[in-house]
Amino acid sequence: MRELEVREALYNFEIRKITEREPLSLIIDELGVMEGAYRIDLAVINSKIRGYEIKSAADNLDRLAAQQASYSMIFDQMTLVADAKHVPEAVKIVPGWWGLISVSSEGGRPVLNEIWPSRQNVNVDKFALAQLLWRPEALDVLKERGLDWGVRTKARRFIWEVIARELSHEELRAVIAKKLAARADWRKPDRPRKRRKKSGHARRSRRR
Repeated sequence: MRELEVREALYNFEIRKITEREPLSLIIDELGVMEGAYRIDLAVINSKIRGYEIKSAADNLDRLAAQQASYSMIFDQMTLVADAKHVPEAVKIVPGWWGLISVSSEGGRPVLNEIWPSRQNVNVDKFALAQLLWRPEALDVLKERGLDWGVRTKARRFIWEVIARELSHEELRAVIAKKLAARADWRKPDRPRKRRKKSGHARRSRRR
Protein backbone atom coordinates (compact mmCIF):
# COMPACT_ATOMS: atom_id res chain seq x y z
CA MET A 1 0.00 0.00 0.00
CA ARG A 2 1.19 3.50 -0.81
CA GLU A 3 1.56 5.94 2.06
CA LEU A 4 -1.16 8.21 0.70
CA GLU A 5 -3.63 5.32 0.75
CA VAL A 6 -2.62 4.39 4.29
CA ARG A 7 -2.98 8.01 5.40
CA GLU A 8 -6.50 8.18 3.96
CA ALA A 9 -7.43 4.91 5.66
CA LEU A 10 -5.97 6.14 8.95
CA TYR A 11 -8.11 9.24 8.77
CA ASN A 12 -11.26 7.17 8.29
CA PHE A 13 -10.26 4.49 10.80
CA GLU A 14 -8.85 6.50 13.68
CA ILE A 15 -8.75 10.26 13.22
CA ARG A 16 -12.42 10.63 12.38
CA LYS A 17 -13.37 9.10 15.75
CA ILE A 18 -11.15 11.56 17.59
CA THR A 19 -12.51 14.58 15.74
CA GLU A 20 -16.09 13.48 16.34
CA ARG A 21 -15.36 13.60 20.07
CA GLU A 22 -13.39 16.86 19.82
CA PRO A 23 -14.57 18.76 16.72
CA LEU A 24 -12.06 21.59 17.11
CA SER A 25 -9.08 19.26 16.88
CA LEU A 26 -6.15 20.57 14.86
CA ILE A 27 -4.77 18.03 12.38
CA ILE A 28 -1.27 18.62 11.05
CA ASP A 29 0.48 16.67 8.31
CA GLU A 30 4.27 16.48 8.47
CA LEU A 31 4.77 18.41 11.70
CA GLY A 32 8.43 19.27 12.25
CA VAL A 33 9.75 18.46 15.74
CA MET A 34 13.11 18.72 17.50
CA GLU A 35 14.02 21.87 15.54
CA GLY A 36 13.07 20.18 12.29
CA ALA A 37 15.23 17.08 12.80
CA TYR A 38 12.15 14.87 12.36
CA ARG A 39 8.70 15.18 10.83
CA ILE A 40 5.87 13.21 12.36
CA ASP A 41 3.53 11.99 9.61
CA LEU A 42 0.37 13.12 11.36
CA ALA A 43 -0.31 15.06 14.56
CA VAL A 44 -3.68 15.66 16.20
CA ILE A 45 -3.80 18.43 18.78
CA ASN A 46 -6.70 19.00 21.18
CA SER A 47 -6.82 18.11 24.87
CA LYS A 48 -3.88 15.83 24.07
CA ILE A 49 -1.09 15.94 21.52
CA ARG A 50 -1.18 12.70 19.55
CA GLY A 51 1.28 11.54 16.94
CA TYR A 52 1.01 8.94 14.16
CA GLU A 53 4.02 7.57 12.31
CA ILE A 54 3.31 5.68 9.08
CA LYS A 55 5.56 2.94 7.74
CA SER A 56 4.22 1.73 4.41
CA ALA A 57 5.33 -1.38 2.57
CA ALA A 58 7.85 0.73 0.64
CA ASP A 59 9.46 2.02 3.87
CA ASN A 60 11.92 0.38 6.21
CA LEU A 61 12.37 0.73 9.97
CA ASP A 62 15.96 1.97 9.91
CA ARG A 63 15.07 5.34 11.46
CA LEU A 64 12.34 4.14 13.80
CA ALA A 65 14.52 3.81 16.91
CA ALA A 66 15.73 7.41 16.58
CA GLN A 67 12.23 8.63 15.75
CA GLN A 68 10.68 6.92 18.74
CA ALA A 69 13.26 8.45 21.09
CA SER A 70 12.35 11.96 19.88
CA TYR A 71 8.60 11.47 19.57
CA SER A 72 8.45 9.98 23.06
CA MET A 73 9.66 13.32 24.43
CA ILE A 74 6.81 15.27 22.84
CA PHE A 75 3.58 13.37 22.30
CA ASP A 76 1.03 12.47 24.97
CA GLN A 77 0.11 9.46 22.87
CA MET A 78 1.89 7.88 19.91
CA THR A 79 0.81 5.28 17.39
CA LEU A 80 2.84 3.42 14.79
CA VAL A 81 0.82 2.58 11.68
CA ALA A 82 2.87 -0.10 9.96
CA ASP A 83 2.50 -2.42 7.03
CA ALA A 84 1.93 -5.94 8.32
CA LYS A 85 5.36 -7.05 7.17
CA HIS A 86 6.98 -4.54 9.57
CA VAL A 87 5.01 -5.52 12.66
CA PRO A 88 7.27 -8.34 13.99
CA GLU A 89 10.27 -6.01 13.95
CA ALA A 90 8.35 -2.95 15.13
CA VAL A 91 7.21 -4.58 18.37
CA LYS A 92 10.88 -4.94 19.34
CA ILE A 93 11.54 -1.22 18.86
CA VAL A 94 8.63 0.91 20.01
CA PRO A 95 7.88 1.54 23.71
CA GLY A 96 5.02 -0.35 25.29
CA TRP A 97 2.89 2.78 25.65
CA TRP A 98 2.86 3.37 21.88
CA GLY A 99 -0.17 2.12 20.00
CA LEU A 100 0.33 -0.23 17.07
CA ILE A 101 -1.88 -0.50 13.98
CA SER A 102 -1.18 -3.12 11.33
CA VAL A 103 -1.96 -2.36 7.67
CA SER A 104 -2.81 -5.13 5.22
CA SER A 105 -4.46 -5.20 1.81
CA GLU A 106 -7.82 -6.66 0.85
CA GLY A 107 -9.05 -6.25 -2.69
CA GLY A 108 -6.39 -3.64 -3.33
CA ARG A 109 -7.56 -1.45 -0.42
CA PRO A 110 -5.78 -0.90 2.90
CA VAL A 111 -7.30 -2.54 5.96
CA LEU A 112 -6.21 -1.30 9.37
CA ASN A 113 -6.20 -3.53 12.41
CA GLU A 114 -5.42 -2.15 15.85
CA ILE A 115 -3.08 -4.57 17.58
CA TRP A 116 -3.09 -2.53 20.78
CA PRO A 117 -4.11 1.07 21.61
CA SER A 118 -1.79 3.85 22.68
CA ARG A 119 -1.51 4.79 26.34
CA GLN A 120 -0.63 8.00 28.13
CA ASN A 121 3.01 9.05 27.97
CA VAL A 122 4.15 10.00 31.47
CA ASN A 123 7.57 11.27 30.39
CA VAL A 124 6.86 14.26 28.14
CA ASP A 125 9.81 16.66 28.07
CA LYS A 126 8.48 20.22 28.30
CA PHE A 127 11.58 21.71 26.68
CA ALA A 128 11.19 19.43 23.65
CA LEU A 129 7.48 20.27 23.58
CA ALA A 130 8.17 24.02 23.71
CA GLN A 131 10.21 23.67 20.52
CA LEU A 132 6.97 23.30 18.59
CA LEU A 133 6.60 27.08 19.01
CA TRP A 134 8.28 29.47 16.61
CA ARG A 135 10.39 32.14 18.31
CA PRO A 136 7.81 34.98 17.88
CA GLU A 137 5.08 32.67 19.21
CA ALA A 138 7.21 31.72 22.19
CA LEU A 139 7.88 35.38 22.97
CA ASP A 140 4.15 36.10 22.75
CA VAL A 141 3.50 33.36 25.28
CA LEU A 142 5.93 34.94 27.72
CA LYS A 143 4.67 38.48 27.05
CA GLU A 144 1.09 37.41 27.76
CA ARG A 145 2.29 36.27 31.18
CA GLY A 146 4.57 39.22 31.90
CA LEU A 147 7.63 37.00 31.63
CA ASP A 148 9.29 38.50 28.57
CA TRP A 149 11.46 41.08 30.34
CA GLY A 150 15.13 40.37 29.68
CA VAL A 151 14.51 37.57 27.19
CA ARG A 152 13.37 39.40 24.03
CA THR A 153 16.86 39.42 22.54
CA LYS A 154 17.79 35.92 23.69
CA ALA A 155 18.22 32.91 21.43
CA ARG A 156 15.16 30.76 20.90
CA ARG A 157 16.55 27.87 22.96
CA PHE A 158 16.81 30.17 25.98
CA ILE A 159 13.22 31.28 25.41
CA TRP A 160 12.06 27.66 25.19
CA GLU A 161 13.86 26.93 28.46
CA VAL A 162 11.97 29.75 30.19
CA ILE A 163 8.65 28.50 28.85
CA ALA A 164 9.41 24.93 29.94
CA ARG A 165 10.30 26.18 33.42
CA GLU A 166 7.39 28.57 33.90
CA LEU A 167 4.44 26.74 32.29
CA SER A 168 2.82 23.51 33.38
CA HIS A 169 2.40 20.69 30.89
CA GLU A 170 -1.31 21.50 30.59
CA GLU A 171 -0.65 25.21 30.00
CA LEU A 172 2.02 24.44 27.44
CA ARG A 173 -0.22 22.03 25.56
CA ALA A 174 -2.99 24.65 25.46
CA VAL A 175 -0.75 27.45 24.13
CA ILE A 176 0.71 25.15 21.49
CA ALA A 177 -2.77 24.29 20.26
CA LYS A 178 -3.66 27.99 20.17
CA LYS A 179 -0.51 29.17 18.40
CA LEU A 180 -0.43 26.39 15.81
CA ALA A 181 -4.10 26.94 15.01
CA ALA A 182 -3.35 30.63 14.39
CA ARG A 183 -0.81 29.89 11.66
CA ALA A 184 -3.04 31.03 8.83
CA ASP A 185 -0.66 29.94 6.07
CA TRP A 186 -0.98 26.36 7.29
CA ARG A 187 -4.71 26.14 6.71
CA LYS A 188 -5.62 23.46 4.18
CA PRO A 189 -8.76 21.44 3.32
CA ASP A 190 -9.25 18.73 5.91
CA ARG A 191 -8.46 15.68 3.84
CA PRO A 192 -5.17 13.81 3.71
CA ARG A 193 -2.82 15.09 1.01
CA LYS A 194 0.34 13.81 -0.58
CA ARG A 195 3.43 14.24 1.56
CA ARG A 196 5.12 17.61 1.23
CA LYS A 197 8.70 17.91 2.32
CA LYS A 198 9.23 21.56 3.13
CA SER A 199 6.58 22.62 5.62
CA GLY A 200 3.84 21.41 7.90
CA HIS A 201 0.20 21.79 6.93
CA ALA A 202 -2.60 22.10 9.44
CA ARG A 203 -6.32 21.90 9.20
CA ARG A 204 -9.20 22.20 11.57
CA SER A 205 -11.45 19.21 11.71
CA ARG A 206 -15.14 19.65 11.23
CA ARG A 207 -18.06 17.30 11.38
CA ARG A 208 -19.20 15.69 8.12
